[in-house]
Amino acid sequence: FVPREQAMKKVPNMPRMPKQWPQQLGANSVSFIVGEERKVFIFSESLGIKLNRGSDGIVRVLHVAPETASSPIARKGTIRPGDVVREAAGVDIRRPITNVMWGDTVALIKMAPRPIALIVAQELSEVPVAVQEEQRKALSIPSPNSSSRSSPTSTR
Repeated sequence: FVPREQAMKKVPNMPRMPKQWPQQLGANSVSFIVGEERKVFIFSESLGIKLNRGSDGIVRVLHVAPETASSPIARKGTIRPGDVVREAAGVDIRRPITNVMWGDTVALIKMAPRPIALIVAQELSEVPVAVQEEQRKALSIPSPNSSSRSSPTSTR
């Protein structure tokens, strides 16, 4: 075994280790707060919801199709636009997820046998601007800034 200090002396041009590692949340960041969790069961093949992984890695509900007598959508429980998805088909997604994990999560939700259970909660903290833009697009509401820039978020 070679001590770290000795190994570092043997490697030329090795950058110094930082005295303090950067934090995941910036100094001006608002903490992420959600309300009480609710369980929603979806019995139909179609979920009848549009999900979004925001630039912050949080999965949110952008749109919920109404359940009507003629609709093929069958749900038990309440799910609303703006809700945060905390768990899908038994997979915990309470922490921010990466783009790769998002792709896996979407595939899991699509392939999971029905009924599928989602755990959702109302977001109580301030919603990031990029996510607000995606929510407006989902509802076809013009942005107050009315810019045509694309959002870094991924919707499915």
